[in-house]
Amino acid sequence: MSQENVEVVRRFWELAAVHRDFAVAMGLTHADVEFDWSDSRAPYSGLYRGIDEVRRAWQTWLEAWDEWKPEIVEAIEVDPETVVVVTQVQARGKGSGVTVHAQGASVWTIRDGKIARGKLYQSKAEALAAVSRPST
Repeated sequence: MSQENVEVVRRFWELAAVHRDFAVAMGLTHADVEFDWSDSRAPYSGLYRGIDEVRRAWQTWLEAWDEWKPEIVEAIEVDPETVVVVTQVQARGKGSGVTVHAQGASVWTIRDGKIARGKLYQSKAEALAAVSRPST
């Protein structure tokens, strides 16, 4: 199985989450990209559609932290369009100084070599269960 889609997601994550290079990161997404962070336990949960909303959401999330150390722990290509990514983040809140260690997973849909959708889950098990459900 090709790892091209895994590399697209890794590259996006590296650019957006690590380097905060949103101009280049958004070039890896479709114009109608959708990020579904509605299941997030963080204050920035929501559904974000289109490059501008997605970029603003990422910038807002990252501006809340003085320190932000994200890491992809595992990336799994499920099928030709779907990648599950398990992540962990160590961060320190801006102003509050609160240290956070968070783990989660996300399901990424790749279409024509670009990210079409990202959906956040709280765990690898939840993300894998979501991609194993039959479509209706």
